[in-house]
Amino acid sequence: MKLMQEEKWYWSEKNHIRIFLHSLQTQGIEIYLEEGRLKYKGDKEAITQQVLQKLKNEKVRLIEYLTEKAKAESDCFELTSIQQAYYMGRNDAYELGGISANYYFEVQLKSLEVKKLEKTLNQVIAENDALRTVILESGKQTVLSDVPFYRLEVIQVDTEAEILELREKWKRKMYLLETWPMFLIFLTTHDEKAFKLHMGFDCTVLDAWSVTLMLKQIFGLYEGRQVFFSGYTFKEYCTQLQKNKNQRIDSNASKYWTDRAENIAKAPKLPYKTPLDHIKVPHFHRMSFHFSEKETELLYRKVKEHKCTPAAVVCTAYMKVLSEFAKGNSFTLNLTVFSRLPFHEEVPEILGDFTNISVAEYGCDKNINFQEEVAKTQREFWNLVKFREYDGTEIIRKLQRNSPAEATLPVVFTGILQGLRRQADYLPPWAEEVYSYSQTPQVALDYQATDFRGNLSVNWDYVEEAFEEEQLIKMFDANIRLLRDLMNKEWNTKITVDMGNNDER
Repeated sequence: MKLMQEEKWYWSEKNHIRIFLHSLQTQGIEIYLEEGRLKYKGDKEAITQQVLQKLKNEKVRLIEYLTEKAKAESDCFELTSIQQAYYMGRNDAYELGGISANYYFEVQLKSLEVKKLEKTLNQVIAENDALRTVILESGKQTVLSDVPFYRLEVIQVDTEAEILELREKWKRKMYLLETWPMFLIFLTTHDEKAFKLHMGFDCTVLDAWSVTLMLKQIFGLYEGRQVFFSGYTFKEYCTQLQKNKNQRIDSNASKYWTDRAENIAKAPKLPYKTPLDHIKVPHFHRMSFHFSEKETELLYRKVKEHKCTPAAVVCTAYMKVLSEFAKGNSFTLNLTVFSRLPFHEEVPEILGDFTNISVAEYGCDKNINFQEEVAKTQREFWNLVKFREYDGTEIIRKLQRNSPAEATLPVVFTGILQGLRRQADYLPPWAEEVYSYSQTPQVALDYQATDFRGNLSVNWDYVEEAFEEEQLIKMFDANIRLLRDLMNKEWNTKITVDMGNNDER
């Protein structure tokens, strides 16, 4: 198996300069420019003759590097709140931290012209500033106006074990700060006829919805279709978001969430195998189930009949199952919300990270039917829409006031559901997603519900160290059975969670 290049660096050939500067910094030596001249300062003992000689030898390259970096930093702009949370989650001082927010997946391609795909990929990179963004060590971001041509590497593999080796290597990748790109795309093949496309992204630059939009752009261009690229950029969106945050705070939203945070229930007390604060480096695993299109339509017709949303129904089913395993009757979930504020008519067409977070509270009430339970959840969801401009990370901060490093709401629901209004698929007929993986700092369990391809798919991404596998399988299977019950039973009755055998999926 041919090994691929480890990194494509932001300041490409200057990788050794970056490493040299970092080593000097660890010794307390600062290298900087003053009126275009190279300067240094630090402890005399650390500035040895060997260091001085190295500075002399690399003087031209150091000046070029520092000049480029200064320009990038002068053009930088603020991270959004969720980007800031992901940035901070890289620090292992935070509970369930020390990792980056990652999304990795694989797509099996029945046929492919590699050079043609490479060309379309680079056009998409050129047209989307999010794909030319790097996160700086200062906690800001910058967009590179010019980046190297992205070479789509093809790796020859002969066994499934080699695929698994590559997958394990790249799915948990920590994309380095101040590097480009903050994504990974390559191909594997056995016979150079069929290919597998591997893609990984740091979620600080792209959310899951943007990844599907990017794939539509890539394969649309590849198949010769006309693809629209917005003239409005993610940088412009972030700048407007920051301006709104500084100029106007919705007093009604602020009062609503301040009052809620005072009395809101804590996260579900699940039967964790290991206390979350004892887990040094979290490793995620995924369980998945895909309902058929027929089953999905049955559920969605029930959703329409009861005038609610698919996300509210699926989330309620999730919370009902959690309540069977959690200690206490009430708890609060962390909700992932993909919120594109209408600053410009082309906002729906741009790539970036538009993630916001919010919360939904659940109180187990044995005296109400499922229709009433869903109605309570739906009211929670309508408030998310009503106050969607409110920065959800502020809610978490209010809950964390006495323990800022704690994973306060580590149980998450993420719903990207279109319902019966099916949109165009993000993959062509000759491509099929065959594997996916995600990880998020300060999260123990993330329920992800999608219907991108017309059928409901359920993923549970969980921290392996936190759960007994048998217990989690029991929870997962109970959730699948409950969703099937909701397709066939009347919702104006009490629907209980079937805790049957694990093998009845």
